[in-house]
Amino acid sequence: MSQPIGKDLTGYYQLHAPIYDLTRPLFLFGRRRLLNDVARISASIGQKRPRILEIGCGTGSNLAILRQAFPDSRLVGIDLAAPMLARAQRRLPSSVHLVQGALGEVDLGAPFDIVIASYMLSMTGDAQTRCIAAARAVLAPEGLLAVVDFHCTPSAQFARWMAHNHVRFNADLPLRLQGDRKPIQFESLSAYAGAWRYCSWIGH
Repeated sequence: MSQPIGKDLTGYYQLHAPIYDLTRPLFLFGRRRLLNDVARISASIGQKRPRILEIGCGTGSNLAILRQAFPDSRLVGIDLAAPMLARAQRRLPSSVHLVQGALGEVDLGAPFDIVIASYMLSMTGDAQTRCIAAARAVLAPEGLLAVVDFHCTPSAQFARWMAHNHVRFNADLPLRLQGDRKPIQFESLSAYAGAWRYCSWIGH
């Protein structure tokens, strides 16, 4: 069996799941904006009822927004952490299909017209490149890959603190996402007066 993509953080999220939706808005910026942008771009390229996958869907907050933006679409969320999926299941209608497992290890019914990764690639460590490749492997031709995540930080101390929370800053993330094709949209934005930057990327 191939090495699973990502780490099993069940213990970490067992502690964090109850407070996740209260605390993460303080530093996981740009998520709603990414969803609005991908909905706009999807409409502009003529996608009708796009099939949508969120990798690392967590408590389902993004999927709830996507359900409103794409009421007739097939929505699938995958996550390694059962405690997070339990909360997502309580939040979302049964029409949203939730899967516990690692990307590339379970059948998700690919291909998807939109694949979203929100603040999860920075938690994949050395498997980040493989995770990006796996996301593209389930993407339909000319489908949209949409990512928002931590980008870089000038503070080594902050980077070490985030590493304790399983987050690794990677200034090369946009280049890894780009590959040999230019993005449709890319922004790198400052958080807390430059304490760190986060990026929003949409492409194929």
